[in-house]
Amino acid sequence: MDADQARIRNIIDMAFGFSAMTRVFKEKSTEKTVNKLNKALSQITYLTNDKEFADFHDGFCRWFTRETWTAERKKGGKIFKKSGHASYGQGAKVLDVALKVYVYYCHLPDPETAERITQWLNSAIDTKMMKYLKKGPDKEAKSITATAIEDVNKRTYVILQKLVLKDIERKFPTRILPVQWDDIKWRELNNKDKKNQNC
Repeated sequence: MDADQARIRNIIDMAFGFSAMTRVFKEKSTEKTVNKLNKALSQITYLTNDKEFADFHDGFCRWFTRETWTAERKKGGKIFKKSGHASYGQGAKVLDVALKVYVYYCHLPDPETAERITQWLNSAIDTKMMKYLKKGPDKEAKSITATAIEDVNKRTYVILQKLVLKDIERKFPTRILPVQWDDIKWRELNNKDKKNQNC
């Protein structure tokens, strides 16, 4: 492994840790996903438009739902959630966080490609952001029945990303990007929880 490969592997590990997903998946599934992410990140240089990016993103998420298994979850020694296929939403979150760190934060694989790809990046929506979006005034917000990222299918994921764009239009007149929206919302929603705990 050379320095560039080590850097990419560290970025993937950071993204996985930041997305809080490693504990959710079976160990072998995590290894498979890391290898797939490594391959996916090497392909983004060749994406030339938002349609190609959307196809690339969807392809990864579909692969993820087929190949990735969630870990069995126990509480008090008893199983409360059996192992099963991961959801589209979980795959999207893993990919969205990895792309955010690799492209938006680290400006990889090179500054020119990163600038092009950043425009197409989706928000890495977590459960708190989803709860926030579901409270919005839009008709689509009321149609979302998922309560956690593990419940998010492709249709719900697409609706959530549309709701992000609508929230940007309403609240950010300078027209920030979806990847910037999730930075802002993540801090806002997590700081709100900290303040509530201190009360």
